[in-house]
Amino acid sequence: MVLLNDFFHIISSTQDETTGVYRIALNPEHFIFQAHFPGNPITPGVCQLGIVEELMSKQAGTRLRLAHIGNIKYMNIISPADTTELEVRLSRIQQTDQGYSLQAVMANDGQTFTKMSIQLVHNAS
Repeated sequence: MVLLNDFFHIISSTQDETTGVYRIALNPEHFIFQAHFPGNPITPGVCQLGIVEELMSKQAGTRLRLAHIGNIKYMNIISPADTTELEVRLSRIQQTDQGYSLQAVMANDGQTFTKMSIQLVHNAS
């Protein structure tokens, strides 16, 4: 499932070889929020991973897919009722033979929601 320009869209971004900072807006009307959970929507962890995967793919200029999660910490719930914009910071980006390793943090207004260390590989399809 492609999330970019449906589940979320990019408001602004800055990138270099080892970092990327994206300001994104969530779509609180998206059907995922209606199902997860009705009356009390939260952003699923798999969607948070998907956001980072798609932002790094955009930054790298090639389609990437998740290969390994070193660690992931869901520190606070991202509810579209309370938080519609997020800063997604990609850091320590290192290119490997297969793809990229990186760290990502999702935050807004001084509140950290998620931290992760992941590896993405080139998507063969």
